[in-house]
Amino acid sequence: MKKLYAVLLLVCLCLCAGCGEQQVQKSDIVLDTAVTLTADGADAKAAIDESMARLKNIDGMVNPNVPDSDVCKLAQYAGSGHWVSLHPEVYKMLAFAQTYAAKTNGAFDVTTKPLVDLWGIGTDHAKVPSPQELMAAQKLVGWQKLELNEETHSARLQEKGMGVDLGGIAKGFAVDEVRQIYAKYGIKDGLINLGASSMYGLGLNKEGKSWRIGLRHPRKDDAQQKMAVLSLQDAALSTSGDYERFFEAGGVRYHHIIDPRTGRPAQSGAMSVTILADASVTDGGMLTDLLTTAVFVLGPEQGTRFLQALPRGVEGAVVDGRYQLWTTGNMAAEMENVSEEFQFWQGSGELQ
Repeated sequence: MKKLYAVLLLVCLCLCAGCGEQQVQKSDIVLDTAVTLTADGADAKAAIDESMARLKNIDGMVNPNVPDSDVCKLAQYAGSGHWVSLHPEVYKMLAFAQTYAAKTNGAFDVTTKPLVDLWGIGTDHAKVPSPQELMAAQKLVGWQKLELNEETHSARLQEKGMGVDLGGIAKGFAVDEVRQIYAKYGIKDGLINLGASSMYGLGLNKEGKSWRIGLRHPRKDDAQQKMAVLSLQDAALSTSGDYERFFEAGGVRYHHIIDPRTGRPAQSGAMSVTILADASVTDGGMLTDLLTTAVFVLGPEQGTRFLQALPRGVEGAVVDGRYQLWTTGNMAAEMENVSEEFQFWQGSGELQ
């Protein structure tokens, strides 16, 4: 942890070198990720201080390691018939998740916690579960078994042993919350960066240009090796890939993105997914965060087809195992410095 804080401090110092007097940047560890907030304006410090406090507040609601968090309470009362009163923020996340669980036919499902815990990917107890263990855990998964009461902002899980995992939506929700705080303080230029997987770029950087975001190469050990670069201006951006957390056993790579329908790491043919939502999209941060998981599980063909059916302002890129980029909207034109290893899939059976 000390090393991580040292890295964050170094990044902060490097990025702030030569900054204007009004630009403020602060880093911390929140929502189990390295958060860096940058803002430019007379009230930049106040905006960032309030944003950091808000992020920690949200963390306390969704953190499975906090005994009185909403997610812990839901698990505690699972199967009892008891309705758990939720913070409005958590209720909003769950309602949003349920909407897209239905739209994706269960490709996105926040009730995967029993499976996530069983596999333990990203922890020191990661393992390949036995068929019996997998069957038992999968019986406790199913978005239809999560009930919501809109009038009372409460929820309940139908079976004992169930739980919710908001890891695929909470950071995106938090990005939207920080964006609202920035707007309150009149911040027009800034970058909201939650672990490089959920971001929002406002206005311009200190050079007066769009924020430049590098998209990681999904098969390079060095995280600095980029697949491409995107310009980000007044838009939310989320990425997810099988390189983030994984382990290998018996020559097989097991990553952290679980397909709720099989109970196993998704084998959809995708290696990474990037989703962009412009400022016109309501809850853009939360939507892009959710969609990276959903589209990864759906795979390149079904995933891009799903994205194309969404309202305007949302576009994405899916990388498959053959280094082909399946894109929607204007994403292909917006991706710069694309590595020569990658080619764009045209949809007609040809590559560009």
